[in-house]
Amino acid sequence: MDITRRSFLKLSVTAAGAAVAGAALTACGGSASSSAASSASSGSASASAASSSAASASASSAAAASSSAASAAASAAAEKTKVVIGVRSDGIDQFNVVEDELKALGYDVEAQVFDDSVQPDVALAEGSIDCNWYQHEPYMQAYNEQNGTDLVMVQPKTAAPLFGMYSTKHKAVADIPDGAKFGMCNDATNQDRGLRLLAKEGLIQLPASADTAAVSIVEITEDLNPHKFEFIEGEMQVLPQSINDLDAICLAAAHMANAGMDAKSYIAKSDDEEKYAVGFVVRPEDKDAQWIKDIAKGVQCDDLAKYFEEEKQGTMLPMWK
Repeated sequence: MDITRRSFLKLSVTAAGAAVAGAALTACGGSASSSAASSASSGSASASAASSSAASASASSAAAASSSAASAAASAAAEKTKVVIGVRSDGIDQFNVVEDELKALGYDVEAQVFDDSVQPDVALAEGSIDCNWYQHEPYMQAYNEQNGTDLVMVQPKTAAPLFGMYSTKHKAVADIPDGAKFGMCNDATNQDRGLRLLAKEGLIQLPASADTAAVSIVEITEDLNPHKFEFIEGEMQVLPQSINDLDAICLAAAHMANAGMDAKSYIAKSDDEEKYAVGFVVRPEDKDAQWIKDIAKGVQCDDLAKYFEEEKQGTMLPMWK
């Protein structure tokens, strides 16, 4: 509005000047109308140029502001030192082992503890924590598919969890009778892992879809379950508490150690540990941030390797060893 007003005033002054000049020219025998037209045209061109210049300046200012904001955001991400890490309740000791290591790198790390395997991802997606450290990539991918999120696991990963079949009633897989009850993890990826372990041991067969997708217990139909086994789902953290009530349970060995049981007493184990390596998970905008790269690398220390061997009974295999 201001540019238009100035242009109008300039045109008015120009037109008035043209009228005076025209009168002088007429007295001298010149053309007043031609001169006035020329002056008016010049004034119009000047107003147009002013408007164009103002628009260009406005666009440049907007671009500069946007660039400045992006640079500020990138700088803030690069300089991030306060980091809240989500861990499951059985992972707080693991966090405590590496806390000083991460602080020595200049990061003020804090653990937020969750009682199940779902809430750490919920909190991360909502933004109340900066990353979490408890899950393997297949679990994260299944969570993303089920919840429409796009969480990302960063490299390097931390450790590969041993997965086994445990029983207090049977000393060998061959001793398990028809109709036996198996405790299976209630999350999609670890349930799939348990069923694949049973299939590897020749106890069940898997559906054709197993070649391209995870398998659940509802897909183990009668023709695939010749021994008529019964499958009972449970949170993997609490499955060890039910071991005496079942013929066998299938779960990550670390949960046996967490429950004070012998994690090396499995009667069968999987051979897919590396595929299920645990690592740090972040929101997509943080996947290349320096702070998460430093933290993922920083936890790969001798103290954590010793913790895995002694406290976790060798159930977590360090990815850097």
